[in-house]
Amino acid sequence: MDSRILWILLFFVSFHLSEAYENVALNKTAWQKYPHLWGAELAVDGRYSSLHPTGNQCTISGNNRTTAEWRVDLGKVLSVHHVFIQYRTENLPWDGNNKYAGRYLEFSVYISNTTSKEDGILCFKDTSYNRSTIPNPTNITCIQHGQYVIFYNNRTHPPFPEGYSTYAYNDICEVEVYGCSNSGFYGETCSIPCPQNCQERHCDIVTGACLGCVVGFRGDNCDEKCADNTYGLECTKRCPKCKDSEQCDHVNGSCLNGCEKGIYGVNCDRACPVGWYGYNCQNTCSVNCGVPERCQRVTGQCEGGCQVGWKGTTCDTKCDTGTYGLDCKETCGFCSGLDQCHFVNGTCTKGCERGYRGQRCHEACGNYTYGPDCSLTCGNCLYLAGEQCHHVTGECPRDCAAGFQGKFCSQRNSIKVKSSSSIADSESLSSDVLYILISILCVSATANIVQVVIIRRCWNDSHGNKQNTYESSKTVVPEHIYESTKEGNTDYHELGEFRDESNYDKLS
Repeated sequence: MDSRILWILLFFVSFHLSEAYENVALNKTAWQKYPHLWGAELAVDGRYSSLHPTGNQCTISGNNRTTAEWRVDLGKVLSVHHVFIQYRTENLPWDGNNKYAGRYLEFSVYISNTTSKEDGILCFKDTSYNRSTIPNPTNITCIQHGQYVIFYNNRTHPPFPEGYSTYAYNDICEVEVYGCSNSGFYGETCSIPCPQNCQERHCDIVTGACLGCVVGFRGDNCDEKCADNTYGLECTKRCPKCKDSEQCDHVNGSCLNGCEKGIYGVNCDRACPVGWYGYNCQNTCSVNCGVPERCQRVTGQCEGGCQVGWKGTTCDTKCDTGTYGLDCKETCGFCSGLDQCHFVNGTCTKGCERGYRGQRCHEACGNYTYGPDCSLTCGNCLYLAGEQCHHVTGECPRDCAAGFQGKFCSQRNSIKVKSSSSIADSESLSSDVLYILISILCVSATANIVQVVIIRRCWNDSHGNKQNTYESSKTVVPEHIYESTKEGNTDYHELGEFRDESNYDKLS
């Protein structure tokens, strides 16, 4: 009872599906591997009222073969929904007692774009049926695209499960392949166009989802361009190094706005040649590089730094803001108008500011000169420490020399006419001189007093020593000596230096 209900259901399903889709295999070219008396084309002639060989409606393969293969060519790649197979029964009831059920077990169905099943897709392979459960006819849903539908069976690896035939057969009375006869459409009536970006306009015959996208698109309906730096078929390729990491062309991978710095080419896979750098290698390295026209291919940074007088990463800027020389480390002198000096050698092309001289205007005026080009001579200044007048203004560092006056000490003093300022200056100078003389006299007087005190003290000490010596002496001096001396010293009497009675008289 259950088996009858199953067959009824299969019939109605088969009938409904066959009404919905077209049998695209009808009367198409068929082939089998080991032909027998009944040809392969009998399986696609649309007749299977008799399931016995004598009805001449079934194809039967050669006997005693370990493999059996049959296929039908649909003429072109078509959208397939399902495959209907009616197997040989000898017009007997299909149950476990029918010996042809053992031949049917473990069959496979493939859909391929070539005549080789290995190139195709396996739609179905029996792994669970036995002689009592394998359905006949059989509907196999296989929503695919292909040109060849292939039936295959084998008995190459014995021992086989119970009920299996010893050899492989394809005793097929009918194969019907239902789908759309025109590619690019889907739906039960094959009237809805597939999305335009479906690969070869092939889409799922039921849902319309693309079975593959054209190059550069993705998504079920292939309506999304490749993104996230991908491109190509199924968006599987990575974009090259485009400028600012931009998305490349979704189809061919070319960079729409050029390559990243340092590379070039259609695929941005070639490094800049020597002497070039930047986006698409369009910039040339500077001749002002330390090694001329040699630089880093991405940034343009010069190899060996910059030549004298240039600065910057790419050495394209002259020294400025009062600098010159190697790496612009030297400071310009006092150029006229404080102009920029020559960026290489530092010379002042328009001359120097007032008070300076030399090619680079670093040297202040000397030799008692000042002013523009040191062309003016200092006045008659009062110099006490080897100075000279101010190198810019010509003003004297202290005052004017005697006999001169004025801001630059270039005017001679007049005896008859003196300005109040000159008189004040003279009085101030006289006062200073007077103070100095008084100070000198005070110091001198003090020194003399000290000297007199020291001499007096020394004389007193010397006189006392002599008196002690005379008193201690015991030597007897002849009296006539003193008498003659006393008589002969008339000069001392006149001066009153000797008295009549002397200490010498007491010695006798």
